[in-house]
Amino acid sequence: MKNLQQLREERTAKIDAATALFDKAKAENRSLSDEEKTEVRNLQNAAESLKSDIDIAEVQERNAASLAGQQKPVNNHSTTEKRSLASYSLLKAVRSTLPPSHDSYRALDGVEAEMHQEAVRENRSLGGEGIKGLGIPQMLIATRDNSVTMPTQPEDGSAVVEREVRPVLDFLRPKSVIRDLGAQFLTGLVGNIGMGELATGAVSTWKGEIETLDKSNQKFVDREFSPNRLGTFAIRSKQFLAQTAPSIERMLRADLENSVVQKLDRTAIDGIGTGNIPQGIINNPDVNQVALGANGGAFTRGTAIALLAAVMNSNIPLTNPGYLMNVNTMAALMNTKVDAGSGQFLMDEANKLFGYDAAVTTNVPGDITKGSGTGLSALIFGNWSDLLIGQWGGLDITTDPYTLATEGQVRIIIQGFYDIMVQRAKAFAVVKDVNTTLV
Repeated sequence: MKNLQQLREERTAKIDAATALFDKAKAENRSLSDEEKTEVRNLQNAAESLKSDIDIAEVQERNAASLAGQQKPVNNHSTTEKRSLASYSLLKAVRSTLPPSHDSYRALDGVEAEMHQEAVRENRSLGGEGIKGLGIPQMLIATRDNSVTMPTQPEDGSAVVEREVRPVLDFLRPKSVIRDLGAQFLTGLVGNIGMGELATGAVSTWKGEIETLDKSNQKFVDREFSPNRLGTFAIRSKQFLAQTAPSIERMLRADLENSVVQKLDRTAIDGIGTGNIPQGIINNPDVNQVALGANGGAFTRGTAIALLAAVMNSNIPLTNPGYLMNVNTMAALMNTKVDAGSGQFLMDEANKLFGYDAAVTTNVPGDITKGSGTGLSALIFGNWSDLLIGQWGGLDITTDPYTLATEGQVRIIIQGFYDIMVQRAKAFAVVKDVNTTLV
């Protein structure tokens, strides 16, 4: 009896053969001949029959795996074979999304196939619209080291990794300042999530022993956390995809990691909040605002204190407090004396400002115009655990080998679903007119 992978490959071959007949007739600007129609119907029927066989085989494998207690759980997932996730190769998995006729194509099998099926099941359970290409489940998007080594080159072209369990995409490895500051990442979300915010709290009053207490007029702001598609693509040559060196595996992961992380950071800071773009801190109209002047102004000790006081006056517990600025602002503060005779500067360390953590990233805007002031910068102080980043399911990767086929290049497309929300607006204070000119 054929195994699951053989059934999948046979079905793919039937579908490809039928597609070739359609493409040939289309290229010749004609309808299918009677003979071709018969052949196409036979191929389609065979593919449909194989799909039924595949469904049965998949259920059987899952049932067998659940009964086989000897399998080693990895990240709460028992694979159907005794293999470690350490052998998972993103590059090998990406090759499986290419058409079988492509030079770099390899059929999806092994742990890569298991993780794809896990992503499909996860997507269904989370109410997703279905995986369009290669699925990467949430369990492979984590925070452990994912360094790659090559002690022995496997015959299937995958890369061997150093750690027993590690993620395919590590969203902590690139510089994610909002996570470093304490933003909360919420994963495994299903559907839209109601996130009510207490706008007006209860007020207690003193009364006599039998006097009636005053009613508190508590008000909640109804808000919704909902998935928005975030994606990108990298262009790689056919020769790149044919490589098996660990450095190639690292480069592919880094491309995808950095793109997603940087866009999440930038949007959390200054997302415009329209269309499918979440609203960031700077553009939230309800955050505390501190202005320096009609045309902007220099950041002073008083400015830092005003930002801190604005948040504290809102009775926000400072569980993860910190400042966030761009490089130009950091340079200006490190060059600005507290006063003329103290010999001290506003920032003596690149990661501290008045005792609080200070993160620096080029994702903070530095091109703001106000009055006659240009090139002004923003700076944020806040309780960063009040910034929420939501993720629905894992990632979906597809390839496009056709658009750039004449150049021998392939597009590798990645997409996922995220949302960003400032849970309590008054947990943040923003200044948007800092003059960073060095004096």
